[in-house]
Amino acid sequence: MGVKGMTILDRYLLRELTGAWLIGLAVFVGFLMVGEVLRKSIELLFALHAPVGEVLRWVLLALPYLVAWSLPIATLFAVVLSIGRMSHDLEITALLAAGISFRRLLLPIGSLALTVSLLSLWLNAFVVPPTYGAADALLWRYREQGKMTGRLFLFEPPEEPRLILNAEQFDPQKGELRSLWFLEETEKGERVYLQAARARWVGNRWEFYDGFLQVISPDKPMVREHFKHLSRPTALRAPNELSTDRKAFAPNRLTLTALSREMERLKRWGAPKEVIAEYSIEWHNRFAMALACFVLAMLGAPLALQLRRGGGIAVGVSLLLFLLYYLVWNIGCQLGETGRLPPWLGSHLPNLLGSFGTVWLLAQLR
Repeated sequence: MGVKGMTILDRYLLRELTGAWLIGLAVFVGFLMVGEVLRKSIELLFALHAPVGEVLRWVLLALPYLVAWSLPIATLFAVVLSIGRMSHDLEITALLAAGISFRRLLLPIGSLALTVSLLSLWLNAFVVPPTYGAADALLWRYREQGKMTGRLFLFEPPEEPRLILNAEQFDPQKGELRSLWFLEETEKGERVYLQAARARWVGNRWEFYDGFLQVISPDKPMVREHFKHLSRPTALRAPNELSTDRKAFAPNRLTLTALSREMERLKRWGAPKEVIAEYSIEWHNRFAMALACFVLAMLGAPLALQLRRGGGIAVGVSLLLFLLYYLVWNIGCQLGETGRLPPWLGSHLPNLLGSFGTVWLLAQLR
C-alpha cells in the first residue's frame, strides 16, 4: 500500500478514535457529575439553601475539573473500543495481511493521544485551578453562613505573602483551627514555621497546642522546640477576619506558574521538606496527568488487540486500567510526600509502569 493508502488509513483510524473519544468523554464526565457534582449541588441547594442560579454557577465552574479528570480514561476508552472492534471484525487481520504492521497503527493513535495530552496539560496547569478554586470559594461562602467547618488555606497578603497558613479544619464561629501549619516572615527578618494540632483565638491572639516551632533568625542560632501550649504573637488575623474573599487555596488550586513561585518561596524560607514535597508533588502531577493520556492510549492499543472485543468490554477494561492507574498514582504521591520517593518519581510512577507494560505487550506481538 502506497503513501496515499497510508493517509487514508490514518484518516479512517482518526475518525474512529475521535468518535469513540467524544462518546467516552461524555460518559465519564457524566459518571463524575453523578458523584462529585450531584452530591455538592444537593448540599448547596438543600442543606445550605443556595439559590438555583448559584448552584448552576458552581456546576459550570466545576465542569473544567470534570473534563480534565475524564480525559485520560476517555482516551483509553477510545483506543480500546476502536482497536477491539477492528480486531473483532478482522480489519486488523486484513491490514496485517496487506503488510501494515500493528506498530504503524500506533502513529495515528499516538497523534490523537498527544493532542489530548497537550489539552490536559493546559487545563490542569491554567484552567482547572482558578475555576475549581472559585467553585470552592462559592461553596465555602455558604458553608460559613451555615456555620460549617472545612479546610482553610491562605496567603496574606495575596500577591507577596509574608504568611502562609494551612488548616485541615477551620471553625470561624468557635475561633478554632485544627491540624494546622503556617509560615511567617516577621518584620525583623525572622522566618517562623509553626505546626500544631489545634489553635484557639483567646482574647486578642491565637493560642497553639501540641506542636512544633522553628525560628530562623538572620543573626541568631536557629531555634527548634516542641510545645504543649504556646502563646505567641503572629500576623495571623482574628477568626472573623478570615473571610472567604481572603482565602487562597491548597497547592492544587494554584496555576502552574503560581505553584512554581510558591515552591521557590518555601525553599527560600527554609520550610520543612514535607511541606515543599507537597507542592513539588502537585507540580509534577500536572505533567503526570497529561502524560497519562498518552501512556494509557499506548497501553490500551496492544491490550485491545489481544482481547479482540469492543463494546461493553471496552468500558470495563478502561475503568479497570484507570482504577489501577489511580491506585498506583495515589501510592506514589503518598510515598513522594513522605520522602520515601523523589516527588517526580512518585507522581510519574504509574506512567513509568504503564510504559513498561506497553513495551512488554508490543514485544509479545508476532
